[in-house]
Amino acid sequence: MEDCPRCGWPRSEVYEVLSRHLTSEGVVTYTRCACGELEVRVQPFAPGAVAGAADPPEPRR
Repeated sequence: MEDCPRCGWPRSEVYEVLSRHLTSEGVVTYTRCACGELEVRVQPFAPGAVAGAADPPEPRR
């Protein structure tokens, strides 16, 4: 990713997340730069391994 065209803040370092929503296309995130510039980011869904899973606890006896 590039830097903010207005102030040069690295876009890889999100200053503030305003909201995040699941959509049919993926995750949409609204962010604000340190200078106040707003940005909409889309993280498309992609096939892959499960990020985290746990075995259910064993019943007590």
